[in-house]
Amino acid sequence: MNLDAFQDALNARGAEVAASFAALPAQDFTHADPERWSPAQHLDHLIRSHKGLALALSMPRDRFGWGQRTPPGSRDADEIQSAYLEALRGGVKASGRFLPDPQGTQADLVQTYRDSVALLDHHLTVYCTDAELHGATLPHPALGEVTLAEMLHFTLYHDLHHLRSVQNALNPQALEIP
Repeated sequence: MNLDAFQDALNARGAEVAASFAALPAQDFTHADPERWSPAQHLDHLIRSHKGLALALSMPRDRFGWGQRTPPGSRDADEIQSAYLEALRGGVKASGRFLPDPQGTQADLVQTYRDSVALLDHHLTVYCTDAELHGATLPHPALGEVTLAEMLHFTLYHDLHHLRSVQNALNPQALEIP
């Protein structure tokens, strides 16, 4: 995938996630079992993840742990998904600035999520190049050093993973998909 394809996929995934969270009944949006996040918390976590990545993209490449993979190369989407699921099975959990603390109404959070997708898309346009996709690296809290392409594969899967987690929690009879 090139940068344009990643941006198209990000915007499509963002629209899917936003529509799904917007369609939830209000009582479901803020409800959670004791051991699970509410849909509002899932959405806030995604907002925080997008904003964190957007901030990293806007930093000079000699800051925020940016590096260079030599030789350039990236794992594909399936490999990133597998690595993320393995990290989750190993006990990795959100922490620090990625812990959710949703503020505002359902409509506010859905709009903030849409805004975070637009911000990330904008930062990809302004601060990134196709040449950086498989060579520039940055730190990921669960996966370690990843290329920009790997981070974008992760972001696409991460949004879907949290959407599916909410859908599975609300409909436990449905087939659980990772």
